[in-house]
Amino acid sequence: MKKTILTITLATLGALVLAMPTLAATTVSLSPVSVSVKSGQSFNVSVAVNPQGTNNYVEKVELKYPADMLQVNSFTLGSAWMALTQPGYDLTDNTNGVLIKSAGYPGGFSSATTFGTVSFYAKKAGSGTITIGNNSLAFEVSSQSALSGSPVSFAITAPAVAPKPSTTQNPTPASSQNETPITAPAQPAEQTVTQTAAPASLVATIGDFMTFGTGNVWLGILVGLIILAIVIYAIYLFLQRKKQKFGKI
Repeated sequence: MKKTILTITLATLGALVLAMPTLAATTVSLSPVSVSVKSGQSFNVSVAVNPQGTNNYVEKVELKYPADMLQVNSFTLGSAWMALTQPGYDLTDNTNGVLIKSAGYPGGFSSATTFGTVSFYAKKAGSGTITIGNNSLAFEVSSQSALSGSPVSFAITAPAVAPKPSTTQNPTPASSQNETPITAPAQPAEQTVTQTAAPASLVATIGDFMTFGTGNVWLGILVGLIILAIVIYAIYLFLQRKKQKFGKI
């Protein structure tokens, strides 16, 4: 009986020892865990790390996202962190959808701490997830461990399309369509000219006759009297010649 109890106790202790590294593994949490935006909008995802009591000094966080729907605008590192920019530890690849950021925490930390904030741009409608990459690592004093965490699900909807303004014009009333405008018949141009020119020509002729082409009435009368005197004198001479001719016979 005592042997059985000892065996159970040792097995339990062994299981606890084996489970301790798993319970102490550093985790990454992303928030919010679900995002809903419209295409063309941006949104932020906060990244936090939790060593769960074990001192950590450096974190390397890798995020993966669908590059056809999302684009990383920027990454803002949390306060008290010192960025590591060596190749392989700092990368923003919007072609393949990979973001890697690494930083050290002077003096180490053992409780949940904000690592940074990522700004994403929604490129087109669709849905997917932002996940923790396999290259994520937590560095302790003399060892390193993989980081794990839950993904962020997102849904992008297409922006609402504004209705186009109506181009329908007001129909013409039926009465207006059937009515034919009535206009007075136009007189021929030649007839108008003739009617107008005839009185003008008659007046001009009379005027010329009255003034004998001088353009002055009184001068015209004088000229007329002279002509009349000449005509009377000519008639007188004609009659005298006739009288003399008949007297000789």
